[in-house]
Amino acid sequence: MELRRNESIVLENIAAYLFRGMEGVGGRLTITSERLYFQPHSLNIQTQPLELNLKDMAAVEKRNTLFVIPNGMKIKMHNGQEHKFVVWKRAEIIGMIQDTKMKQKMTVIIKTR
Repeated sequence: MELRRNESIVLENIAAYLFRGMEGVGGRLTITSERLYFQPHSLNIQTQPLELNLKDMAAVEKRNTLFVIPNGMKIKMHNGQEHKFVVWKRAEIIGMIQDTKMKQKMTVIIKTR
């Protein structure tokens, strides 16, 4: 993953699984000042990365895996898509995404004034 101009890494190398259909795709998450980037391990069947712009996220929520395991995170996009992850320390990761989104909004407000 290459950083964009004026983009910085907020949190990286987060072990995660992304549900793509029936497959739980293992990989690593990176949160930047502008996006969430998931890079699958090469041993998965589905190895294409996923890139989600923070400004396109409508909500980031906790969810349970298998109905009872409190290790899931769901990202709802403004276009209706949903992306489900399994992560450890989900509250910390969700908080980091929400804080980064808030900072991004504040930066836009300041720049437009």
